Amino acid sequence: MIWQRLTTRLALTAIPVDYPPAIGAAASHRRRGHVPLVVREPESGCGETQSRSTVTVAAVREGDAGCHPEAVVERLAELAAADALLVVFGSGARSAQHAMLAQLRRATPRREVVAVNSRHRHDEVLRDAATVERLLDAGSLPVVVTPVAALHDITAEIASYLRADRVLRVMHNAFWTDLCPVWQRHAEPCVN
Repeated sequence: MIWQRLTTRLALTAIPVDYPPAIGAAASHRRRGHVPLVVREPESGCGETQSRSTVTVAAVREGDAGCHPEAVVERLAELAAADALLVVFGSGARSAQHAMLAQLRRATPRREVVAVNSRHRHDEVLRDAATVERLLDAGSLPVVVTPVAALHDITAEIASYLRADRVLRVMHNAFWTDLCPVWQRHAEPCVN
């Protein structure tokens, strides 16, 4: 399962990038006021200049929680308090969707829980991902509701669009239920 797709965000492609000039043309670019592209590694203080909250995507399938659904909602509430959280909920029954949303609203009273229905059509997923991004920026807790069969694809595409820091999934057995990491973004160099 590939969680990170090569989807380019529209906002990033709108920014022009100057590539380094050829060796003979370097002097003429410096005379015209060309500013070279500088790449700094994360250890050199990049985090101090670019503050961004951690974006976590949690993929939850209807029935994944087994006999401990309260444990999953409690863990999601903990994550929502610490990170910008997106829940992708794969469900076929409206009653399960409403129950999950109601439990999240009770567990996170300070956050607005907003349901976003999504199907697996590329142009619609991009529109839904942009909606989710706006909701996260506003401080809401979006819950993308999708058919169970499309859960992994929707999770991967939206996580890629948002450049999420990590993707979690519900794992359980007879004794415990928790959200476990499926994918985590490695530190990237900052560009000045």
